[in-house]
Amino acid sequence: MTDADRAAAYCPTCLAEYREGFDVCADDGTPLLAGPAPAPEEDPQEPERPRIQTGARWVKLGDIGSEEHARLLAGRLESEGIPVTLSPDRLYEFYGTGTGGLLGQAIELYVPEDQVLRARQVVEELDRA
Repeated sequence: MTDADRAAAYCPTCLAEYREGFDVCADDGTPLLAGPAPAPEEDPQEPERPRIQTGARWVKLGDIGSEEHARLLAGRLESEGIPVTLSPDRLYEFYGTGTGGLLGQAIELYVPEDQVLRARQVVEELDRA
């Protein structure tokens, strides 16, 4: 690694690293801090989960039995302004639509930690309808 490749600054929000000459994060506009980004803190009992660019932690909302149901629910949550991540995200691209259910694999649905209560309300409203 050359000196030019070393991080001169990083974004404290998303932990993206930048070479010298950058002052703000290109993704979220946050002013950069000097030096390389710190290593993310890991909870050894909690498996690694996706993180959005704002640095918010994603929390598992639940396991969905079918891929189609998971995608419909994700679409509804996103229409309410709640970001969603599905895991595995693209199982169908490898094995075909609905394969996860045939394999007995549930689709895990994640939302940002600060959106969990609102997401649960949306899910409850859908269950009542």
